[in-house]
Amino acid sequence: MGRSGRPRKMEGTVFLRPRSAFWWIRYRNHGGEIIKESTETKDRQKAERFLRERLDARDDGTLSTMLSGKKLTFGGWADWFLERRSKPPFRSENTHAQNLNALKHLRPTFGNVLLADITPEAIEGYLCTRLQSHKCVKTAVGIRQLGKLKPATVHQEFRILTRILNVAVKRKRLGINPCNAVEFPVSVSQSTRKPHYMSASEQTRIELLAPNYLKSAVTILVETGLRSSRNYYR
Repeated sequence: MGRSGRPRKMEGTVFLRPRSAFWWIRYRNHGGEIIKESTETKDRQKAERFLRERLDARDDGTLSTMLSGKKLTFGGWADWFLERRSKPPFRSENTHAQNLNALKHLRPTFGNVLLADITPEAIEGYLCTRLQSHKCVKTAVGIRQLGKLKPATVHQEFRILTRILNVAVKRKRLGINPCNAVEFPVSVSQSTRKPHYMSASEQTRIELLAPNYLKSAVTILVETGLRSSRNYYR
């Protein structure tokens, strides 16, 4: 018997495979069939944790559900996410609208890709491409290109992608979130407008000139320290 109480032949192993940068695992399912999987990580401890999760899932009878996620595309998972984790009461209508808008851009790149096949390199490539893209708007004469997308806009898409894949990890449809190995290539804080903090003298001048109904609003905003949603989520 192994340390966990399992028969030795039912335990798994972590190994390196030729021409692969990641650790692989080998274990048997309940039927005795040998299963080999890439852990998608170069960290030995993370690979061993991945193996333990697979063995626990096998013992709990949830391994088949977990492995079925390896046949799940990003587009299919995004549909589930929008229905089960994006709409109220899980999230606000505004958040749902942001998720829908981000997925309009994420789907063309990742829609038909299996969750297990999404790599950090693919995500980095997507981010670099988006940062070089221009904002497009529909006009009466056709599509018009404006300036380049703001890094904050692309960063929001990256955050939403991370959130979608984090849920996939929690639901045992994905072993490790590839976004965790990606560093956003641009400093977002330098590309966004810095907040202006109102001084006492500015507050006094505004209250002198503002109509009565605005004076109360200004006082509430200052005294309670309310911030715009943009600064809150930064």
